[in-house]
Amino acid sequence: MNKNVITIVVFASLLMFTSVAFATEDQATLADAIKILKTLAGSHPPPAFDATGTWAVQSVQNGQKRTGEVFLDMKPDGTIKGYAELTSLEGLSNVTGIVHGLSFDLTLVSDYGSMTVHGIASADGKNISGSFFLQDNVEVFWDGQRQMVQTLTGSYVHDPEENKFELTFEDGSKMPYTVTEFTETKLVLNQSMIWERKIAGEIGDFTGIWKNYQDPTVEQIMTLYPDHTFSIMQRLLTR
Repeated sequence: MNKNVITIVVFASLLMFTSVAFATEDQATLADAIKILKTLAGSHPPPAFDATGTWAVQSVQNGQKRTGEVFLDMKPDGTIKGYAELTSLEGLSNVTGIVHGLSFDLTLVSDYGSMTVHGIASADGKNISGSFFLQDNVEVFWDGQRQMVQTLTGSYVHDPEENKFELTFEDGSKMPYTVTEFTETKLVLNQSMIWERKIAGEIGDFTGIWKNYQDPTVEQIMTLYPDHTFSIMQRLLTR
């Protein structure tokens, strides 16, 4: 092999090596660029804890302790819906939001106002804390604890003509009831199971939070959503 041929082979080898190196660098740069674009576009990391359940929350405003309960249902993608009853926001609030990692952002809206809440959960998902701003731009810090509850979910059907109400659980089992009394704030099933709705609703509309305190040791909270899904949370009371 003469000198010119050897030179051409070496040059070609260097060219191929350089092309591979630049391709690898371009791929890494492209991956970084996509990551940055997703961040700028508001893409969030997946949820690192399950926010579904009942949360007891409290804060201190102007030297006074404010308390409340928040009932959340989180989907696998981190989106949240639920209800809240807070002394810091009058009325029953609808809750929507998103969980990203251990952080979350919630929007609460009631007939009397609204607020945006930012928070973070502990690594074990049992405690949450965060802050929100009052109308005078004063930041209020709060914290909350997950309540020990059993949660059942599924869908429901209400037949007002037949006075029937039926729950269908996630496992396919059904629980039929007869509606023996129904008002804006009271629902009686099978003549003995009494549920009370704190915030008055419309006749014929079951949507809202219903509470049953007939058992002095267990608090039962039935949340009926507009899309005809439900969650029933049973919590052991400490008295």
